[in-house]
Amino acid sequence: MRKEIMLKDKVIIITGAAGGIGSTAARLFSEKGARVVLTDIREKPLELCTSALVAAGGDCRSETLDVTDPESWSALIENTLKHYGRIDILVNNAGVVHPGAAESIAFEKVRQQIFVNLMGTINGCRAVLPHFKKQGAGKIVNIASLGGIVPMPGEAVYSATKAAIREYTFSLIAELRKTLIGVTVVCPDSVDTPQLAYELEHDEAVMSFIGEPLPPEKVAKAILRAVKTKKSEILVPAGMGVVCRIGMAWPKIYFLVLPILEKTGAKTIQKRRRKNKA
Repeated sequence: MRKEIMLKDKVIIITGAAGGIGSTAARLFSEKGARVVLTDIREKPLELCTSALVAAGGDCRSETLDVTDPESWSALIENTLKHYGRIDILVNNAGVVHPGAAESIAFEKVRQQIFVNLMGTINGCRAVLPHFKKQGAGKIVNIASLGGIVPMPGEAVYSATKAAIREYTFSLIAELRKTLIGVTVVCPDSVDTPQLAYELEHDEAVMSFIGEPLPPEKVAKAILRAVKTKKSEILVPAGMGVVCRIGMAWPKIYFLVLPILEKTGAKTIQKRRRKNKA
């Protein structure tokens, strides 16, 4: 029988924890008895999420974090060690998306996606790895996307950052294979969060609407599984993830069915917009 990995009193840092997947994951970890450090650049919603967990009896604290700033990460690591004495798990969840045509999307929006999604993940890993190596163990969970496996026209930069997170994770696994530091990447399909609501405002985001969006709880549970597993990757949902992997083994097939996918996504966008107006 597989031994259950206990989370009670484990110290977990979660980025992008002021809502959506991050705050939901924080709640699940807190319910398991973990000590959760919620971080985000948005101070007010971060405080509200943390206060709700503390009111429910959780051992939680919050800290404002700019994932693009290595100094902000250094301060977070120092303050967490000062408060709890250790760090066991890092969940790199923070991310942004800005749909738009590749040639016309504002450069600042290109830069933000690259720096928050990719560099934010890299900065987090770089900040926590020295402590994990000194400690002799630790776990990193990076959040990518199925959109990092299949191309996403209209969201090319986002797709590229998620693909890079996936490859960065695999490279870390290879680099750390002789240690007790685990790394897993979680790749979800579209999730019903404020980010998806923002994408709904953009016609270019058709690939984010080809299926029913996942509830944040489903992805949060996948993150929980990622902490407990030695798997390199968890796909959410697993069936769609396998289809994405197989499809990209023969890119020509993907590009043949792409017009159908785009048409489906466009119809879904219009349907959801009408529903929201009703």
